[in-house]
Amino acid sequence: GAAGADGSAAEGLEAAAAGFRQAAAQVLSAVQQHALACVREEEEAMAALMAKAVATQSARIDLRLSQLDQLCAAVRSQRSSLEHDRHVLFAERLSLERRKIIATEQLKAQFQAKQQQQQQQPEPPQHEPPNMVAITLAPSPAVKAEEAPDVKMHEAHNGSGQ
Repeated sequence: GAAGADGSAAEGLEAAAAGFRQAAAQVLSAVQQHALACVREEEEAMAALMAKAVATQSARIDLRLSQLDQLCAAVRSQRSSLEHDRHVLFAERLSLERRKIIATEQLKAQFQAKQQQQQQQPEPPQHEPPNMVAITLAPSPAVKAEEAPDVKMHEAHNGSGQ
């Protein structure tokens, strides 16, 4: 009997061990399934975050490209404006230079015409300057004779007191 009891106990232990193994396999399988589900969720969450990050970066890049396009358009507009201003300035300088040349030629022509006119006309006779006569006021009665100006001296000096 003891051997039979031992055999049945061994079989019972074996059956229990097999049950534990099966239960352990089921637990491991459930843990594995749960782990795989967690991994899938994390992968999906990471993929969603990555897609969101890529979309955000793409939007930032699009915004920067838009700003660069606006900046390029502004630079092209300024460049065009500067080119126009440069052409206007060149035309104004050219016009000013032409007017300067015309004015210079007109002045030369007027000067030459005056010279020719002066050469054709006889020179007017040189007049002697008129005699200068000093005019003095008569002394007031309150002035003493010594303080009165000498009228005769002035007339004699100018040659008209004789």
